[in-house]
Amino acid sequence: MRQAILSFLLVFLLGTNQYAQAMSSANYEIPSDVIGSAGAPSSSATYDLNDTLGEMATGPSSSATYDLKAGFWQTAEGYVIAINCDALLNMEAIQGVGLSDPDMSSNYATCNIFTDDNSGYNLYWKASSATMASGGDTIVAYTPAVSETPETWSVAGSASEWGGHLGSASDTVDTSFWGNADSYAAGKWLNIPIANFNIATRLSKTTAAGDDEIIYFGAEVGASKVQPSGTYSVTVTITSVAR
Repeated sequence: MRQAILSFLLVFLLGTNQYAQAMSSANYEIPSDVIGSAGAPSSSATYDLNDTLGEMATGPSSSATYDLKAGFWQTAEGYVIAINCDALLNMEAIQGVGLSDPDMSSNYATCNIFTDDNSGYNLYWKASSATMASGGDTIVAYTPAVSETPETWSVAGSASEWGGHLGSASDTVDTSFWGNADSYAAGKWLNIPIANFNIATRLSKTTAAGDDEIIYFGAEVGASKVQPSGTYSVTVTITSVAR
């Protein structure tokens, strides 16, 4: 009886963005505004100056019940966006052929995203390579029937593939896109490309606790596939970008 033992290692890298904005709609964005008599940014080789003339009673003030930042330049502050993910995921090994972690109890990583930006964020994933590699041996990316369209897991008996799924318990998930179950048979799966792919979008700021996004990974060696033993690895980069 043929049997090979394969183990899988995913390393995660993080990316974030920070920027500022205030009033906005679908048609415009005004970071900050003022009615003043004069003022404009100016600079030379030795200085940068941002000034406004015509404002009265500017500056910060506060009491036990309020904080006031009066004046045009007092409002020029940046919003915060931050991401924190599990740094390393050891996927469940495959002995011979079959699925890694068939009940999906361990093949996942959790990313927490926080932002106080009212426009929210986009969440992306990408892989360092389309394949998981162990020396010269590889497991190729999952191949959905329709490009960039998640589907229930299906790998040919002569193939070995790996892919990803955004969990249905994630705080920001489109279940019509990813499915409302977290399994090979019922969840919807995609390949993880080498260019950023948007997997989740929030249209408002998060709570203080942030959003927990649960990202599942899967792999399968088909029944007739001869896949050499080894530890197969790839780096996945998860990036949160303010909208």
